[in-house]
This record gives sequence, structure tokens and C-alpha cells, in this order.
Amino acid sequence: MKAFFLLLTLILWSSLSFAQDTTNNDVFDPSQFEDGANVTKFCTQKVLNQTPTKMYGIGYEHNLSFSSSNSIDPSHTINSMGGLRITTSFLAYSKNNLILNFGLNYWSSQIHSEFTPLNKSMNQIYSNSMSTESFNLTVFKPLNEKHFIIAQANLDVSTIDNDNSWAYSKSGLSVYGSVMYGWKKGDYRMLAVGLSRTYRLGRPLIVPILLYNKTFDDKWGMECLFPARAHVRYNFSTNSMLLAGYELEGQQFDLIENEQFLQRGEIKPRVVFEKRLKGFFWLSAQAGYRINGRFNLVNKYDGQEKNEVLKNNFGNAPYFNIGINFVSP
Repeated sequence: MKAFFLLLTLILWSSLSFAQDTTNNDVFDPSQFEDGANVTKFCTQKVLNQTPTKMYGIGYEHNLSFSSSNSIDPSHTINSMGGLRITTSFLAYSKNNLILNFGLNYWSSQIHSEFTPLNKSMNQIYSNSMSTESFNLTVFKPLNEKHFIIAQANLDVSTIDNDNSWAYSKSGLSVYGSVMYGWKKGDYRMLAVGLSRTYRLGRPLIVPILLYNKTFDDKWGMECLFPARAHVRYNFSTNSMLLAGYELEGQQFDLIENEQFLQRGEIKPRVVFEKRLKGFFWLSAQAGYRINGRFNLVNKYDGQEKNEVLKNNFGNAPYFNIGINFVSP
């Protein structure tokens, strides 16, 4: 039910955004017809043949069975793990010299197992959904034809309740983001370097980041944001493409009324197939192998290894993810 209302809210926001864009297009602005010699030119935020920008989408991820154990619970089988994912990105402001986007996202994951953990905290995790609701803001600021700045800020609420319902907690809030300075040479290559605070492996880290998007020809390209993700792209046509690479995921979850946190992180080598279905609707299907990076309990927010109270031997497993997305024109 929570996911349904969230999806409805996102669609309403999207409708308002389209209405606003249409209104702006009907306004005549004489200043836009100045002498071309006096107009400053700015670089764009994408390279040719890059994957389309997803405005909003809904999908489902499913992990196949794997084993798990810890110092309290014996080795046992987890039958599956997965859940619903809703992603959005709304254009709030768009001019040649500034693009502003914001997003509202939802991610849930549920463990399915016949085993009942002896550890109280792990029992809470097995019995309830791991959910994250997030707000993000992205700014693309071109400085001229060759230089740009990208900044992103994220605010997540990540919790695991006791009765499988949504619950807010101040301890479940996580704030992170990144900033990059970049260079763009023509329509085929863009490079940027910067710094990021991230939870992608379940624990807060500050790491240097490298953005590198490159189109080699009509068929081949790269789309990378190291160390978060990196893919080689093959374009069958302008309406279908295949990507092969990896992505890091993760978050820290507050166990409601438990004074402990789950730090979950994973590495996903994968292939992703993107295909236009009709109009601006695209299919996204991915298959890969989830490698556990961290699935441990800590007793402090932003807890480091010294604060771990339970380390889980969480197994690896094949997974698949399928979704439908509405992309920008």
C-alpha cells in the first residue's frame, strides 16, 4: 500500500512538471532572439548514443537462493530475496546555463526463508522489509563549451520496522552527496573528477570519484562513474542497447526500537538490456550475480568495524531485475 501511494504521488508530480513545461513553451521571450555572436555557448550533460535519461519507472528485483550463517545462527538457506523499486527524476529547471533535477525514489527488499533466526535483531530483519525512501537533487552547471560542474545531494530514510510497516526514525536518516568538475570535448567524450560521501557498501565512506562517458563510434561506448559503477555499451540501434559491467549498492538501516543498525552492501557484476517499447516507454532488464560486501550489525550510527556486534556470512547469488521506464524526449 505504501508503494502504491508513493507511485501515485510521483505520477502526479510528473504530470505537473509536464504541464509547467508546456506553459513555458507558450511564452514568447524576445530576449531569446539576440544576436548569435553575443550568445555564450554551453556544453550539454550527455554524449551521443548514451542510455536515455529515466524520468520515472517501476521494477522488481529477485535474488535466487543462497546460504547464510553467523556466530549465533547456524548455517541455513535463504530461499529468495527481493522487492519493488520505484525511481523518478523530475526536471525542475532547464536553461542552457543550468539544469536542475530532483528525484523521489523507493527501494524495498524482503528476505524469504523458512528459518527463524535465534538472534533477535536478525529475526527482525528476516521478518520485515528493508526499505529506503529517498530524495535527491542534481545540479548540472555548464561553465562554457568545455567545462562543467555536477553536484548531487541525497537524503534517505532507511528503516526496518517490527510489524512490516513504514516507520520514521531520526536515526534512519542518512545524508550524502558528491561534487565534480569536468571537461567535455565535443559530443563524444566527457570527463569529470570529484569527491563523494556514499553508503554504497553499507558504511559511510568519503571517496574520490571519476566520471567518464565516451562514445567510440555508432556501436560502442562507455558509461562510468568510478567506483560506483562502470559499463561498456553496445548500441544495436538508437532504440536498443546492451551494457556489461558492475554496480555497487548499499545502505545503512535503522532497526526500529532496537538501537542497532544493519549495514548492507553488495557488488553486482551484470548485463543490462535497454529497449524502447513504444513512444517514450522503455524496457530495462538486467541479470547478474550479487556478491555480498557487507551484511553486518553495528551498535552506533556510522559505526565502523570496531562497533560491529554481529558479522553475517551472507552468501552470493544470481539475480535479475526487470522494469518499465518512461524516459525524457
